[in-house]
Amino acid sequence: MRLVRLRRLVAVLILAAAALLPAASGAEVVDRVVAIINDSIITLSELNAAAAIVLDKLKKEGQGDAPGIEELRPRVLEDLVEQKLIKQASDKAGIDVSDREIDNAIDDIKRQNRHMTQEQLMLALARSGLTYREYREQLKEQIRQVKFMNMEFRSKISVQDEDIENYYRQHIDDYYEAPKYRISCIVISPDDRQLMEKRIEVVREALAEGRDFAELARLYSDGPNADGGGDLGRLSSGELDPEIEKTALALGPGEVSEPLERPEGTYIIKLNEGLRADPIPLERVRGIIRETLFSKAMEERFNFWLAEQKKLAHIEIRF
Repeated sequence: MRLVRLRRLVAVLILAAAALLPAASGAEVVDRVVAIINDSIITLSELNAAAAIVLDKLKKEGQGDAPGIEELRPRVLEDLVEQKLIKQASDKAGIDVSDREIDNAIDDIKRQNRHMTQEQLMLALARSGLTYREYREQLKEQIRQVKFMNMEFRSKISVQDEDIENYYRQHIDDYYEAPKYRISCIVISPDDRQLMEKRIEVVREALAEGRDFAELARLYSDGPNADGGGDLGRLSSGELDPEIEKTALALGPGEVSEPLERPEGTYIIKLNEGLRADPIPLERVRGIIRETLFSKAMEERFNFWLAEQKKLAHIEIRF
């Protein structure tokens, strides 16, 4: 199943787990209703559990300046209210979820967690205070609500080729490849030092006389693509020995370097093209742009729908 990629919706669905978590032990909790949404309620224990999940997630992400529970509660409560509205709409639409869909979701979760085994999953659930049955019910509710969102909006959104092409032209700066350069090399590496120096001198004199670099590479180079004139093609930064790259990029287009000694031999380098970034062809990013435009349209429709639902719903906050 292809899921809606909305940051806000994902955050809401993650919070659905809070309703199944027990209240924190070690302190007496006097539960009460903190919000009424039509015929549903949100309790203080549900809100606290949801806020604890969010706080734990922020800490795991390394956010040292993460807000405290008290600061989080109003924002988490707003998310929970939205989750209740989506659940009510899903109920009204009569959407169901099969056991196979739940099994597939669990398999996906295991893969995303380094191919977690069933035993490892059960242990993780036990640490969280969830039974396997409760976990399946939680996933069922999340999948059901996402299916509702897909049904409500996905089928009504169409991204045309013209939209993609316009977006590509307007955001072309976002679609450039990493800069590349192109060089040719003559590499001389015979075992005999004296013979090597003699061949280097022959090449240098020939270049000074105006002989073609590619021709000399075919005659004297022991390096890659000697038969092709020593042309190494277009290269990204970091692909070659740093000293070779530094020497090459210090040249102007068409210039040839002085001999550069490296462990594998002596290089004479010609810079064919300096660093240049080319735009990525549209066909290579068409799918990415389509998803970008689709997600943007989904988010706009979702936000509009949610705002309308809040206007029509009876929402009473007691927090």
